[in-house]
Amino acid sequence: MKAVLNNYHKKINAIKLQSVASWSKLNLSRKECSNQFKRLREQRLARESKSLG
Repeated sequence: MKAVLNNYHKKINAIKLQSVASWSKLNLSRKECSNQFKRLREQRLARESKSLG
C-alpha cells in the first residue's frame, strides 16, 4: 500500500521541519534541549487539561 500525503500532511511536515531547523540553530546541549521539551510538554498538557475541564 502506497502512502498518500494530502495537503494537511504536507503542511504539518513543513511546520515540523521549520521547528527542527530553528531548534538546531540554538546550539543547546542535549540536556538543555531535553529540559526545554519537558517544559513545553508540561505547558501543553496544562493548557489541554484546562480546556477540557
